[in-house]
Amino acid sequence: MLTLMLALLNVVQGKTKQEHSDHTSDNCPTQENTQFPKSVMVDIHAGHLESINRVYSNIRNRSLSPWNYSISEDPNRFPHLIAEANCRYQVCVNPNGQGFNYGLHSVRIQQEILVLKRKQNGCKQSYWLEKQLVTVGCTCAFPTTKAYITHGIRKRRGLTYQSKW
Repeated sequence: MLTLMLALLNVVQGKTKQEHSDHTSDNCPTQENTQFPKSVMVDIHAGHLESINRVYSNIRNRSLSPWNYSISEDPNRFPHLIAEANCRYQVCVNPNGQGFNYGLHSVRIQQEILVLKRKQNGCKQSYWLEKQLVTVGCTCAFPTTKAYITHGIRKRRGLTYQSKW
């Protein structure tokens, strides 16, 4: 009976799911002995952007804060061409499309991206990654008001009035 229980225990243990899948084969160097390489090859193929752009292309015109695109070109940067959004108006369009809503401001939506930069030094080229802030669209937001005090007079958004302070 004891041998039967030990045999069953071994079978059950053999079928348990292993939690750690970081096991390397005996041919691989151990993690302690490996270092990051000095250079690596990276595939920077961007994929099928044409189909993605077709899906979202009309949103810039349907937005209450519409925008246009301008192209930023730099031959020493990858990607060489970057589309940047420019808000069409300082204020937002009314939801019915007729006129403007002066109570809402059109503000930029910005995204930080990584670009690959290149510099030529004689015959040698050097490459590095750099962060770049890109405007990707526009949205509506309540305006911010800044109040400041100048010689006992409180000013707000161009309006001047006497302060009781």
